[in-house]
Amino acid sequence: MQGNFSNSLKKAISHERLDAYIQRGTDGSDLNLFAHYAWNIALCESLYPALQALEVSLRNSLHDAAVETFNSDSWFDDPRLISHPNELESIKKAKDILRIHNKPLESGRIVAELQFGFWTSLFDRRYEQVLWPKLIKKVVPSMPKRLRTRRNLSKRFNRIRHIRNRVFHHEPIWYWTDLKQQHAGLLETISWINRPMCLLIQKIDNFGNVYDEGIKPYEEILTILISDKS
Repeated sequence: MQGNFSNSLKKAISHERLDAYIQRGTDGSDLNLFAHYAWNIALCESLYPALQALEVSLRNSLHDAAVETFNSDSWFDDPRLISHPNELESIKKAKDILRIHNKPLESGRIVAELQFGFWTSLFDRRYEQVLWPKLIKKVVPSMPKRLRTRRNLSKRFNRIRHIRNRVFHHEPIWYWTDLKQQHAGLLETISWINRPMCLLIQKIDNFGNVYDEGIKPYEEILTILISDKS
């Protein structure tokens, strides 16, 4: 029965996905392999509040700053500001989604539909002179002045986008040696945008506990499950 439990779990997860764990240093036993898989799920879950808060805070801060600066709720439709094909396609897709669901093409709805990649792409070099001389202080008001550059923010958001994509696509992150630093960077970035939001997330964030406990709690759970099935 123990073999059936393990084989069934492997089938549910897929051998291809589990191979990524084996290659990253699990000890070869099914117990250790599944414990790492469960720990990875918990780590991803624990990062969700900070990732969600950052995404929402960034898009709203950037949108509010642009509306105020350019005196238009639909600043993203201004070809003098946004003209690159990638961003234009993102805006089109957001509007198409609203049309499909018979929603009005209001700026707030469009902003909410635009994905994280759209917002981070606005920190690319091509927008250096178009957006950031006027927007940067408004978008990240608490970022230290000595660090407050479009380039620094672009690097930061590209790193965050990478971990976000790993988390949202259920990829392994447990083996990252700098995961605690990346989590700290997430919270720091939220604080640059909106300190009250950062304070709220710090109160509900459980990443530190999940990370520090490691795989032991999941080994215990799996030992019980395997024992019950034997």
